Amino acid sequence: MMNIKIYPNLVLMTLEHETLLEALIRHRLPVENLCNGQGTCGKCKVRISNCVSQPSEQDLEHLTASELQNGVRLACTVIPQEGMTVKLDFIESQDRKESVNLGLKLKNLNPGVAKIHIKPGVPSMDDERGDWDRLADELETVTGYAYKTPDLAILRKVPEVLRAEDYDLTSTVYQGEVLDIEAGDTTQRLYGIAVDIGTTSVAVALVDLNSGRIIKVLSNENGQITYGADVISRLAFARESRENAITLQTAVRETINRLLGELCRQLNIDQNELYKMTVVGNTTMQHLFAGFAVSHLAVSPFVSVCNRLLEFKAEDLEIEINPRAKLILLPDIGGFVGSDTLGAILGAPEVLGYGNHLLIDIGTNCELFLKTKNGMLACSTAAGPAFEGGGITCGMRAKPGAIESITISTGEGVACRVIGEQEAVGICGSGLIEGIDELRKAGVLTKQGKIAAPDTQTLPPELQRRIVAGEKGREFILDNRTVLDNGTGQSAYVFLSQKDISELQLAKGAVCAGIKTLLEMSGVRAQELDSIILSGTFASYIKPQNIINIGLVPDVPVEKVTVAGNAAHVGALLALLDQDELENAQKLYLRIKHVELGGSSRFSDYFMSSMYLEKQE
Repeated sequence: MMNIKIYPNLVLMTLEHETLLEALIRHRLPVENLCNGQGTCGKCKVRISNCVSQPSEQDLEHLTASELQNGVRLACTVIPQEGMTVKLDFIESQDRKESVNLGLKLKNLNPGVAKIHIKPGVPSMDDERGDWDRLADELETVTGYAYKTPDLAILRKVPEVLRAEDYDLTSTVYQGEVLDIEAGDTTQRLYGIAVDIGTTSVAVALVDLNSGRIIKVLSNENGQITYGADVISRLAFARESRENAITLQTAVRETINRLLGELCRQLNIDQNELYKMTVVGNTTMQHLFAGFAVSHLAVSPFVSVCNRLLEFKAEDLEIEINPRAKLILLPDIGGFVGSDTLGAILGAPEVLGYGNHLLIDIGTNCELFLKTKNGMLACSTAAGPAFEGGGITCGMRAKPGAIESITISTGEGVACRVIGEQEAVGICGSGLIEGIDELRKAGVLTKQGKIAAPDTQTLPPELQRRIVAGEKGREFILDNRTVLDNGTGQSAYVFLSQKDISELQLAKGAVCAGIKTLLEMSGVRAQELDSIILSGTFASYIKPQNIINIGLVPDVPVEKVTVAGNAAHVGALLALLDQDELENAQKLYLRIKHVELGGSSRFSDYFMSSMYLEKQE
């Protein structure tokens, strides 16, 4: 065993024979790890300033000369050494979930949780009722409801709370149940939480339940990402052992609790003042969060533990709010189509309007919902992490330094917009989508996704010089840097490779094939769609014309394509603030038919034709 330092001041003890990545995971420190330590993804980058190890074969394959020169290594290949200093997340983090407009349209404020201020009166020889009886009788007089005996913890503190402010107190109630009691009048402090558990990141919104006002939204990377980039890899990890399943459960709960702690710290709110939480997520995320077995979810016919709405106490799932707060998981629709899809439908109710409407919730796991006069269908397509920058050579999530937009013009060449207006260090999903569309229009890419030869005469010199030979095929240089690395003759630049194009084609092909399958099953043609509604954080930053041009969605008039923001999170917020929305969710999921695409010959046939970078009928 030896000690290493994690910048700025954490000392870590490592075990013999473990890699730096394994040590970081064991101590639950944030490190990106899409391939589970196999050395194939090139994402677990760390910067070492003392005792820098020699570059491994994987380092040489995935890192630029500039990164190697500056002590960047892949954590999965580094064996810790005594005195080593490691810096994690050396690119400033920023998550777009925090800045997406939630677009909440609340019809009715009815959270189901209420604070009731009461004064039960002082005991006397003529009134010898027990303390709880006195409190419960007064509550019934004020509200008209009879309240059942509360948890033992509340009964034990009734005498103290009653007498703390001379029989003046506030009771927090939920549907005939007393959740908590406090001395004095605390009716103005009543809060709730809406959580969206995404495969890549988790968003938490803190809400004033008295007014319905969204106070603040925070988000962070889902701690489970250390164990795999997508639901398939996490299911595989969870099925290896009970310990692995608990590790994933703990990781997502710790992510939520960290966000809750930060929210309450920033806003000076006691976490015991949070009395209700609603949660949405895809089926896998919901199972792992709740601690459900995933053994049957991972194999055909992909059966979940429970589809219907579930209600727990916060302490049951180790969530650090009021221990008796109501924690509600919205229903799953079926298979891998989870409560996040149902939340998105609640959050974008126009999809249920008159006519034919398609909702696409875009993310690592992409869900589709089609509503027509013939019924409602939903399916899930494993788009993979490409839309989040995963599996892309220079891919990264939407942080400062990520190329988020690309335009190519004859006069000005290639122009990139970078988040944070700084030097580009990678490309995120929105930049990938627009970049591929621009390259297609400029003639750099064929419809089959092949990068043109650098001497293609139909291309202007500015584009020709950007096409270079890479180790795995041709590459197209995106940024405009020309500085060489300390005389090594190697340029550091952000580029798209032939493999990157293929990754995007696989992701967009799966989504498009899923859409075609649902349309055929419903008996509706793409041209008969009245709207295509894009949901999800990523969707808020892509241009509808780009996704039509490359064939991610059918070729419809661009005005039919609208963006609903992070509608799944909006749905969680609506369910938090209005009990009627919760009831709607319970009725709605029963009316939606789940379509399993795995093993579908119809889907397979569509998938091959959907790979082309061209408009799709």
